[in-house]
Amino acid sequence: MKGRKNKNRKKGRGLLLKAAIPLVLAAAVFMALRGYMRSNGMFPLKKIVFVGNRNLSSGELLALLNVKAGQNMLRMSKRDLTERLLASPWVEAAAVRKEILTGRIVARVDERKPFVIIRRDGVMWLADFQGRLLEPLRAGTVPFLPVIDADVRNYPDTFREAVLLARCLKKLGYFQRPIQIMAACPTEELSMQSGDEIIRVGFGDYGQKLNMLAELESEIAKRQIKASVVDLRFANRVIVTPVVAQVAKGAAPVKGQTMKGRAG
Repeated sequence: MKGRKNKNRKKGRGLLLKAAIPLVLAAAVFMALRGYMRSNGMFPLKKIVFVGNRNLSSGELLALLNVKAGQNMLRMSKRDLTERLLASPWVEAAAVRKEILTGRIVARVDERKPFVIIRRDGVMWLADFQGRLLEPLRAGTVPFLPVIDADVRNYPDTFREAVLLARCLKKLGYFQRPIQIMAACPTEELSMQSGDEIIRVGFGDYGQKLNMLAELESEIAKRQIKASVVDLRFANRVIVTPVVAQVAKGAAPVKGQTMKGRAG
């Protein structure tokens, strides 16, 4: 009985070995053929198609990929090509598809969108929703975006708060007017300028403060006050310092007017 079992085991191993030999040979042939095709320039690259790019040109994306027509597509890694595209600050996500039989590469990119202009060390930069620098502002282009004057080295916290303030301004529709945010200062001194008007914002509660300002703008206009400074740093009130076009000789200076308001 024991001898029969051993015989059956040997027979099973023999059958398994016979079945495995063709698979091993097929794998060896495949690897050899693949190596031959990789080394002999088969399946050359003929065309690259870019999809989704608006700010980056096809030439700029092609320079990132660093591939040329005629290169063997089997030697190209999709992962490597994707990482090359992601090296650009403009590219938030990328996906690469190789069409070996047609000789095409299709690269889809999702770009970050310009949200603000950041002035750092005298250079104007386009930046995205998170304050990430995209590229220096090109000469002759003036996008209608708010400007953040930043000193990230000395006041990084204020810069982050300025980006949050810009988001609130966008949400409440303030991007329709030219706005400059002064962030090269401590957070409690964060302010912005709209036209000739300085608006002291301070730290935090930006939505509440801007809602209060919006409610009181009609009251400011009704009183025919041309404000030089609007101070939003105090709870439930706005302090308005009016513009004095001409002060008569000996006249007392005009003091700021306190205008109470309800937060939205």
